[in-house]
Amino acid sequence: MTRSVFHRHLFAIVCAVFFFRTVLYGAETKEPGNTNQSVIARTPQSRLLTNAEEVHWLTRQEAASGQHVLIHGVVTCVLPTFQAAVVQDNTSGIYIDYWNLGLDDPLRVGELLEVEGTTDPGKFAPLIRASRIARLGTRELPTPAHPYWDQLINGSLDTQFVEIEGVVTAVSTKGVTLLTHGGKIDVQVLGINGVALKLYEGALVRLRGCLFASWDPISHQVNVSEIRMFVPQVTVVEAPPADPFAVTPKRVWALLQFDPHASALRRVKVSGQIVHERNGEYYAMEGADGFRFIPKQGANLRVGDLVDVVGFLNLTGPSPVLQEALARKVGVAALPDARPLDEKNLFRPEYDAVRVSVQAVLLNLSRDGQTLELQTGLQRFVAHLGGDAATSSFADSTRARHSKQIDLPLGARLQLTGIYAGSGGNRTTGMDVANFELLLNSPSDIQVLKRPSFWTLQRLLVLVGALAGVLGFALFWIRLLHHKVQQRTAQLRKEIQDREKAEHQRALAQERARIARDLHDDLGSSLTEITMLATTGPGPKPPVGETIKRMDVIAGKSRTLVYALDEIVWAVDPERDTLASVARYLASYVEEYLAGLNVVCRVHIPNTFPDQVISGEVRHHLFLAVKEALNNAVRHGCASEVCFHVRVNENQLWILITDNGNGFDTFGRPNGHGLSNLRNRLEHLNGRCELDSAPGSGTTVSLQLPLTTPDNQP
Repeated sequence: MTRSVFHRHLFAIVCAVFFFRTVLYGAETKEPGNTNQSVIARTPQSRLLTNAEEVHWLTRQEAASGQHVLIHGVVTCVLPTFQAAVVQDNTSGIYIDYWNLGLDDPLRVGELLEVEGTTDPGKFAPLIRASRIARLGTRELPTPAHPYWDQLINGSLDTQFVEIEGVVTAVSTKGVTLLTHGGKIDVQVLGINGVALKLYEGALVRLRGCLFASWDPISHQVNVSEIRMFVPQVTVVEAPPADPFAVTPKRVWALLQFDPHASALRRVKVSGQIVHERNGEYYAMEGADGFRFIPKQGANLRVGDLVDVVGFLNLTGPSPVLQEALARKVGVAALPDARPLDEKNLFRPEYDAVRVSVQAVLLNLSRDGQTLELQTGLQRFVAHLGGDAATSSFADSTRARHSKQIDLPLGARLQLTGIYAGSGGNRTTGMDVANFELLLNSPSDIQVLKRPSFWTLQRLLVLVGALAGVLGFALFWIRLLHHKVQQRTAQLRKEIQDREKAEHQRALAQERARIARDLHDDLGSSLTEITMLATTGPGPKPPVGETIKRMDVIAGKSRTLVYALDEIVWAVDPERDTLASVARYLASYVEEYLAGLNVVCRVHIPNTFPDQVISGEVRHHLFLAVKEALNNAVRHGCASEVCFHVRVNENQLWILITDNGNGFDTFGRPNGHGLSNLRNRLEHLNGRCELDSAPGSGTTVSLQLPLTTPDNQP
């Protein structure tokens, strides 16, 4: 039997013994003098956690409740100062605190342990307070995880066994700075002297060990720019080059082509000419292609210098970028010709870091004159004048000639020559840039092609402001006049209401006087006559025949009183103010009046009438006019047949009374006042009365009354 097979069998036997011991005998208390293990009593209420991942998923409240834990794992990191270790099983790593056990023999990396204890929320992540630790032998360390950039900085891999690959770009007393595939990150290397780490500067290394998140003990927030590793294993993948510039040079356009040996952690060498510098980032061109580089240390380079650049390639932007670059000057030359741009190709990524020329209209200028807001076509962009090394090493005379700020009026059309600096976009995928800036080296890069017209934005704003002031004053004056008009309107409305009220009272008084007059004239005289007929004087009683005759007269007078009273009531009843009520009442009166005189009556009235209000005064005069016309037809014309016709035509009420009586000469002098009364009554109502008659041919009386006159309104 081989040694490895023997160890596996021994491990299985030990695990079985501990399992059955725990099940059959329960938990034990710590024995005196035993410094290697102790156990705690399990409570039936606690939930048993059997792997590290379950502990990591606990909330701080759940971890603080002291959950019971029993896990098996291998030691990946030992922290003797804190009497703690990290144990990793097949799910995750977990921090173990065993200071209360007082172990005589400290734990070692690679030991296989059975750990029993309770959970604790810890200061950053949940951990295990060990109550018993059993050594089960040794085991190889687990396969390290290769975390992504976001996993390194978000603290999710705390206490995990990982391997990180990167180039050591800087070394400090606390650790190293690694340039990884995702970006730069500071690694605190605990347990290794900083002098020893200095040997790895510039090398491509792999750090293998237990990862600890760097966090603030007060806010518990993760430091996203730093991680910690305790005594990691350092493997040199590629030693630092003795001469970085000995790398085989490449053309800028070739950086975007397929290369099986390309990597973000391999040095690349290119050559070019510096065309601009801003905030420590240099823009350079090789032929028609542009690139950027960020020196590892400050470089004394100027616009126009020819340089060789060695650095680590980053292709995530619109143009290639060399990071942690080393640059050396090899010469000086005139700047390349600018490539023309128009509004159709403003957002192409191949123009990034390239010297270009564009025509645009100046929209705005910063107070210091260094930032210009421009527009070409419908697109807007910004141009910046100057940089930390904005002047050319071969053009000192040009620099002196344009040292003063030039006058740039708003609205002027300019020709600008500068360096295209795009944001967003990716040249490798063909994605257009989201926006760009134009970086200008000197005022000579700006030429005024056309000055703006007299109507500049400032003057236009002044004119608009003046017009706005005049308009505001006009609005204020209009508002004031409107207020005065409202006051005068309210005053006139009150006066009109007072006049209408007075007119209404006057009309009401006239109507009362008319009713009193009618009652006095018609009812009073008739009642007096009835009283005289019914009263017998002193002396002998009249004969029976005379009494009967008097009674007939009294009956006739009484009917007349009833008709007169009915007329008065009808004239003042507001429910009879409609045109239909007027027509029907007049027709009913004509029929009853002519029936009592044995005169044939023919009545023609419409079935429907418009919704028109007829006042009581109008109804009264109209009734008297009809009554007068009927009286003339029967009394003077001796008619045997009368036709009463009502129609509504073009907002006028037409009443035609036609008889077959004697007629008369309308041009002769009339006897009595009946005809003149008819005309007067209709003229009083804004209407008219027309007569058509001839001797022996009957008479036609036409009464025309407008329905929209003010007198007809209620």
